[in-house]
Amino acid sequence: MHNKNNLKKTLKMKYTIKKIQQLLFLAIIPITTACSDNSSQSQKLGKEKSQGVEKVSSPKTEPVVEANHAESTGDGFDSPLVFSLNDLDGKEVKADDFKGKWLVINYWATWCAPCRDEMPELVKFQQENADKVQVLGIAYEDANIEKLKSFAQDFNVNYPLLTIDVYNPPGFAEEGGLGLPTTIVYNPEGMRHKKHMGPIDSAGLLEMIQ
Repeated sequence: MHNKNNLKKTLKMKYTIKKIQQLLFLAIIPITTACSDNSSQSQKLGKEKSQGVEKVSSPKTEPVVEANHAESTGDGFDSPLVFSLNDLDGKEVKADDFKGKWLVINYWATWCAPCRDEMPELVKFQQENADKVQVLGIAYEDANIEKLKSFAQDFNVNYPLLTIDVYNPPGFAEEGGLGLPTTIVYNPEGMRHKKHMGPIDSAGLLEMIQ
């Protein structure tokens, strides 16, 4: 009798364990399926992202547009320099007035300390090379004429000082305002020869016209 009861208990326990295993199995199936679906979606999304990254990493290269100096007539690059500006007395000064000479255009301003430092060198250079060189100073600032005249007198400037509209400068003078002082030399034919940014002395100016 005792053995029979033990057998019944053993069978009942085995049945219970089997039912638990079945329930666990049924519960695991949807979880596994969901994980599998999520994994597939993740792989798909990862692939799409990867493809997207590949597309972004290869952007379309836009062509670089080079400056076409030929479009700017009379700038000294593809044709002789042409301009007509006024000096401090209101007199018209043209590039053609100096044909046959080296033209040295110096961009400056009264507030520019290096400009003031190099001014005596420009005066010296003009004085020593007047037979073959003409220096012109272009004031790159919005200042009244009397202030510019006073400056010219203080430094004994012996060459024309010209004025421009600094808010709408002529094409050939635009780069002059990128850094002061700037000196650009044109050969006797009116073609651009050399450019120097920063202060310069008489010896350096002489080298520029070689």
